Amino acid sequence: MNQKGLSRRSFLKTMAAAAAAASAVAPRFVPSVLAQPAAQGQYKEAPMLAELVAAGTLPPVDQRLPVDPRVITPLTEVGVYGGTWHRAFKGLSDRWGPVKLNEEGALQWDAPDPDTTNLVVNYISEWTQNEDATVYTFTLREGLKWSDGTPMTTADVQFYYDNIYLTELMNRPGPINVGNVGDVLTLEIIDDLTWKVTFTVPNPLLPIRMGSDTSGMIGGPMMAAPKHYLEKYIGTAPTADQALIDAALQANGLTTWEELWYEAGPRDGRGPINFWFRNPELPTLGAWRAKNSPLEDPWIAERNPYYHAVDTEGNQLPYIDTIQHALFEDAETLNLWVAQGLIDMQQRHISSANFTFFKENEEAGDYKVITWRSATTNAFHPNISHPDPEKAALFDTPAFREALSISINREELNELVYSGLLKPRQASPVPGSPQYSPELESRWVEYDPDRANQLLDELGFTERDGDGYRKLPNGNTLSVTITYTDTLGSMNPDEVGIVATYWEAIGIKINQEMLERSLYEQRNQAGDIEIGVWFVDRSSIVMSDPRRYLGTTIDTPWCPRYATYMSAIFYGSGTTTNAYAEPPADHPVRKMHEIWHQIEQEPDEATRNALFQEILAFHIEHPYMIGTVGEDPAPVIVKNNFVNVGSGFINDDTLRNVGIARPKQFFIRA
Repeated sequence: MNQKGLSRRSFLKTMAAAAAAASAVAPRFVPSVLAQPAAQGQYKEAPMLAELVAAGTLPPVDQRLPVDPRVITPLTEVGVYGGTWHRAFKGLSDRWGPVKLNEEGALQWDAPDPDTTNLVVNYISEWTQNEDATVYTFTLREGLKWSDGTPMTTADVQFYYDNIYLTELMNRPGPINVGNVGDVLTLEIIDDLTWKVTFTVPNPLLPIRMGSDTSGMIGGPMMAAPKHYLEKYIGTAPTADQALIDAALQANGLTTWEELWYEAGPRDGRGPINFWFRNPELPTLGAWRAKNSPLEDPWIAERNPYYHAVDTEGNQLPYIDTIQHALFEDAETLNLWVAQGLIDMQQRHISSANFTFFKENEEAGDYKVITWRSATTNAFHPNISHPDPEKAALFDTPAFREALSISINREELNELVYSGLLKPRQASPVPGSPQYSPELESRWVEYDPDRANQLLDELGFTERDGDGYRKLPNGNTLSVTITYTDTLGSMNPDEVGIVATYWEAIGIKINQEMLERSLYEQRNQAGDIEIGVWFVDRSSIVMSDPRRYLGTTIDTPWCPRYATYMSAIFYGSGTTTNAYAEPPADHPVRKMHEIWHQIEQEPDEATRNALFQEILAFHIEHPYMIGTVGEDPAPVIVKNNFVNVGSGFINDDTLRNVGIARPKQFFIRA
């Protein structure tokens, strides 16, 4: 495997040297046009917007900003306007790349420097909560506007509450749907800017989850949606515009108005009407707005003229005019683009397995490789809720999972695939997290193939077939299928192959299948993946999103059918779209979900942390997710003229990955 890695890098270097002949894989970027300098005023604006103001098609910047705009201090220096940020993505299913750099919640995680992470107000000016966390009050920034210039008011909050939240047109996310089945929050509009929400039980995690769980979609923790636009697309509302609905249905090949609000299944919130990534016409609050469909190449986003933030010198943000995402199909293509200097700044899909290659091509590509601190662990997920009862029983046997785990030579794996840059560890919260557990981090990590073989023998798998694989008691070969994706999350395919050789060495026949991400997610929701491959991220501020440890994410298949059932018990949704199965009465999964439901309603932080350790205790006793290596120094590609991107930021989904570095203050030096 080591030789394979070297030959791959050599191949890519050769391809990089032949850049002029590589037109077949060149990214489809659109040339950018520079505008003239902006006029000076109380606030300053981008030249491309100043031209629109001069032409009379856009109000002056002072009228577009709120009365009290959010002030963002640039990381190293005040920037200059203009330019196009060139990135790459894998199409519609790779929505998180464009979305995470442009999410805007009412509250937002913010890192003014790599060593500081705060929860700050974003498009609201203030918020309060009562002592037992049952009542929250929020106030919008006065003069806040949607990207089309329409004022954002509490009418948008009321619209979301009446037409989306209460009707469950979109899923009620965890931050809002806290309580028991059937419980809903109560909304009280105070005035045009202020609203109050009351919960039937304490909801102490609401603030930190509002900062983490925006998902790039309208509603949810935003608690608002653009009424003036979306009310036309609710087919049962008096404000419905049937002509617009019919046109949208025809354009998207759909039949009912509800389908405009979702993608893969009812209430997922990623529809062609209500998801800004897919709908250039949808008003948004992000620093950039979509200019075309993500089905086009490149997908383009351009600056929001009404974005609500400025820098310390009164320059309306963002600095960068447009972002272009070129479509790529395989890692080799993206790596080639990086080496050719065609990518300006990117962290997503930049694998630490190719760190040496990226470093070797810094000068040729006119970029530098910096590193962020990854809060992830690569992991394999035996599906203990598999619909085949024999498979489910096998995967739910702690001794079998232990054999799988301790047969992995993590030190060797780290060297072969990742040049020794990662850390052998179990899937668990990372150091520095309030939920960090050194005991879980080291559980079943030591390489011991002799004990792994002994465990399998003790389970009764002593007979072998003609190929040397172990047999099940019924005489069939002991075989499992590893399923992974062709995109970020499933780690490097080389790692999957190496782990497969470790498991075959202890007598288990391994089949492998690679799926496109959306198909992988569908298979996981159906519950029929045997051993899935996905990293365990969200391990820094775990309390804001513990779903990896509860098994409820759409890409972590260690107990999807059990988790769906338990979610239905506590939140009253989920079983209509996903396969589900009731876990046994005494199963740890049931207990973990019960504890988490208790945590969600516990106002005292110390008590919450203690309760979460009880959840981790189940994973310590017999880890369900088999971690391999993690905490990698996540490589980030930064062109030498791309400014205000620092090293050392925490790279985690909870903090929105690239979003924590505040992309709106990035700029391109001419």
